[in-house]
Amino acid sequence: MKRFFAMLMTGMAVTLSVTACGIKVVDNGTETVIYDDSENTEQEGEEKASDETKTEEAKTEVTEEDTDDEENYETGDASLDDPGNQDEIGDKELLVISFGTSFNDSRRLTIGAIEGDLKEAFPDYSVRRAFTSNIIIDHINKRDGILIDDVDGALKRAVDNGVKELVVQPTHLMDGYEYHDLVEEVSEYAGSFESVRFGEPLLTSDEDFKAVEKAITDWTKEYDDGETAIVFMGHGTEADSNSVYGKMQDMLTEDGYKNYFLGTVEAEPALEDVIASVKAGEYKRVVLEPLMVVAGDHANNDMAGDEDGSWKKEFEKAGYEVECLLRGLGENEDIRKLYAEHAKAAMEVGEELKESKAGDTKEIKAEDLKDGSYEIDVDSSSDMFNIEKCSLTVKDGKMTAAMTMGGKGYQYVFMGTAEEAQKASEKDYTGFEEKDDKHIFTVPVEALNKETDCAAFSKKKETWYDRTLVFKSDKLPRNAFKEAEAENDSTEIRDGEYESKVELKGGTGRASVESPAKVTVKNGMASATIVWSSPNYDYMLVNGEKYLPVNKDGNSTFTIPVEAFDKEFKVIADTTAMSKPHEVEYTLKFEAVK
Repeated sequence: MKRFFAMLMTGMAVTLSVTACGIKVVDNGTETVIYDDSENTEQEGEEKASDETKTEEAKTEVTEEDTDDEENYETGDASLDDPGNQDEIGDKELLVISFGTSFNDSRRLTIGAIEGDLKEAFPDYSVRRAFTSNIIIDHINKRDGILIDDVDGALKRAVDNGVKELVVQPTHLMDGYEYHDLVEEVSEYAGSFESVRFGEPLLTSDEDFKAVEKAITDWTKEYDDGETAIVFMGHGTEADSNSVYGKMQDMLTEDGYKNYFLGTVEAEPALEDVIASVKAGEYKRVVLEPLMVVAGDHANNDMAGDEDGSWKKEFEKAGYEVECLLRGLGENEDIRKLYAEHAKAAMEVGEELKESKAGDTKEIKAEDLKDGSYEIDVDSSSDMFNIEKCSLTVKDGKMTAAMTMGGKGYQYVFMGTAEEAQKASEKDYTGFEEKDDKHIFTVPVEALNKETDCAAFSKKKETWYDRTLVFKSDKLPRNAFKEAEAENDSTEIRDGEYESKVELKGGTGRASVESPAKVTVKNGMASATIVWSSPNYDYMLVNGEKYLPVNKDGNSTFTIPVEAFDKEFKVIADTTAMSKPHEVEYTLKFEAVK
């Protein structure tokens, strides 16, 4: 798995290349570097360590000489924090994975508090801890004599403890590079447990954004006096997920919190952008607070440090009275509740999948569909058999599905049970095609909306494991069905222009489209002119096909096909209103025209 630092330490004198995530301390003319990071988002660079040696190296005996004079500041009593690596834990484990921090008090008050709330919420699960940063793990071990598991070590410990049901809840803020690397690393152990389920990052759904917005504004309302700019500092990333900061800023502004500002240490909006935005208002004071799970190095130094270049110093230079709130999001009870909700959703995914299988959705076979290629969703009984996207091909009365996997842990798949796969010949196995650094398995599909046995062969364990898949029909366009042709033959809709009431759902709930919309029917095919409430949409996607605006001025306007009347269908609209373009999923529903 990728790590997001690159450092080299030698004894008391340290020579290394650091990112903004290092703390430089000068003591008696000697520069010492303390490595730490305070956030579970994206880090720059790569921390590389051997999978075979990194856990053992962390167990090196700590001596008094090793820890002497390494830091000249106090981060709290490490003995008050529970490293969460006990054994004999039963067969149900909730593994909480964080980037980590060596700031002991903040670790206890944030990551420790999240873990504590999860223990209380889910008493049937043994809650355990893992950090993704081996540098932080080694530093805590050397300084305090406390060993915290890395991800590989925690997973091996779970296997050794006989865990059957593993739920993984990361404390990451967003679905970025590190989160995806984490999913891939855990997926290598998928065959070692009866079930593995993965919780989502903090900011995933629109409901998450709304909940976090309420949490941080309630938390700071005592400073909201009309004369104070309240500024949150995030980490930032070069990944597309950096758009979460722009989305949150837009929500705050639209909801009337115009004195709230967001910036990042490593990306956009940068400090200079935030200062410019604050200067545009008539504020006398600035309150700084990290938009990070813990208050570690970034909060204490990049934000609240007394050296030139810190956010505190730069705002003071700009003429503002500055107050710094050194507290991580993990100290906020409402934020912790949101992580618990994500963990609960992960635990219930098996039940939800069972319900979706057991529903009264009609099975769809190749004979029901027109030849063509369609993007569909696939439900999997295992989070670790993670299908990122799936393309269904219908041709000559047969269906095949090209499944793009989220990890690389499987060598083969077999459409049947693990027992059947073991008895089959290797020529009956389906290998993967590698494209754009992704593994793609193309398999036959008997029917949509039907439970389908699929055995997966783990590279790591060299064992077949049972998975259950449901290839779903709900994303198929209406004109993919042969029955639609018969309906069109008997329809009363003649070629011409009509008006249709249209309902839009999705996004933050603030966007809208004009209703009624103009609908044109030509040669039995319907299209609609969609006029958005904003000029900031640069394209739309309908059934995977891109549509560009048909206007030059005013609000964004598109002509798109109407896949169905009186039925919701999914579309994607790309907005440029944020710091980076961001695709947002919506549903449209057109009232039938006559």
